[in-house]
Amino acid sequence: MQQSFKRLFPEMPDESRVWTYLCNRSLNDQEANLIENQIKTFTGSWKAHQKPLCANGQLLFNQYIVLVVDESIERISGCSIDSSVHFVKMIENHLEVDFFNRLNVLVLKNETPKLVSYHDIGSYKGDFVFNPRIESLHELRENWLVEIKDAPYF
Repeated sequence: MQQSFKRLFPEMPDESRVWTYLCNRSLNDQEANLIENQIKTFTGSWKAHQKPLCANGQLLFNQYIVLVVDESIERISGCSIDSSVHFVKMIENHLEVDFFNRLNVLVLKNETPKLVSYHDIGSYKGDFVFNPRIESLHELRENWLVEIKDAPYF
């Protein structure tokens, strides 16, 4: 089940920091292409204290924005993190979606992603959830999907 994530961002080390933003709905192909292009532009120009960050990003499942920074090259700053939040908020406003409702989780049920409320997660025991609490690329590659009975926050 995790195998598809092991190859994400192959140029980035495991220690890279990760931020994930889950959309409140699945995006259509046109919206997804727009966001992919915006992510490339943003990560290519993302800076900390006027120094370029070694960053990358991707839209997964037409619903999850994932941003990654290799801090071994340049450490990210609070202002840099703020700029990434502003970037995601800009997408929200443009597409009229919500990436910041932390009560939404994405469950993988029968290999199909399904957006559910955190409060309803008990109905999905035995299925898998995308762990919204990951912080490193290693965690994303190895433990992004966790069985709901094993999830540390349920």
